[in-house]
Amino acid sequence: MGKQIITVVDAPEVSLSVNENPEEVLVNFYRELGWNGEDTLNPNKVRTTKPVFDYLYETMFKKFPNNPESVGMIMVNIGPGTDDCIPSGKVYLLEGWITPAEPKE
Repeated sequence: MGKQIITVVDAPEVSLSVNENPEEVLVNFYRELGWNGEDTLNPNKVRTTKPVFDYLYETMFKKFPNNPESVGMIMVNIGPGTDDCIPSGKVYLLEGWITPAEPKE
């Protein structure tokens, strides 16, 4: 993998409420991992297994079944990456996955 792992956590199971947009599954996922919604998040530094990635995709796809390409692009652009060496059901948070936001004046 080549990057320093700072935290290994269990993959959170996330879902969508009736009035949430499909991409909010990723917002919910990252919040469950510890992102506060204000700091800069680098999804390239969040790594997980293919089954966890597929679960996130399928959760979004159920909400947006007529456009699998859009769901796929959301996952490619802001979804976590996958690695074969990660244990089942785990997420690796690599150094720099979150950069603190600039203080507000």
